[in-house]
Amino acid sequence: MIYDTLENFGKYFQPASPLFRALSFAVEFDPSRPDGRYEIESENIFALVSSYETSPASQNSFEIHRKYADVQIVLEGEEKVEVSLSSELKELVDYDKTTDKVIPESPADPAFFVMRRGYFAVIYPNEAHRPNCNLHGKLHVRKMVVKVNMTL
Repeated sequence: MIYDTLENFGKYFQPASPLFRALSFAVEFDPSRPDGRYEIESENIFALVSSYETSPASQNSFEIHRKYADVQIVLEGEEKVEVSLSSELKELVDYDKTTDKVIPESPADPAFFVMRRGYFAVIYPNEAHRPNCNLHGKLHVRKMVVKVNMTL
């Protein structure tokens, strides 16, 4: 996992890399564009922009992806994203190929980081995470998640 400010993303990735292209799209994205799916490179790199209200962590599930990395960027608001070592969690719901998601049990004491404007997180396949969680109560969030196929 990588967590940093958007101004530093070039320190992590070469311009030809898919993750660099994903973050470049996010930085150049016009936030006046509507929520929805944005094709960047067909099924290999695409962005999902959505608006929602955060909720208590206990109301959200941890998730693990196998094919796609999540490049998460908050456009409005802020949220807590909980993380845990996947190797310590038992799977509760088997892998769903269409959603690229496994639902593991929730850990007793997860670590977390805060997502707000100007920051990004790259959550690689097989890294357990629980996004959309309240930081200081329920907040409106608008977020972009760029999905990057890491199996190529």
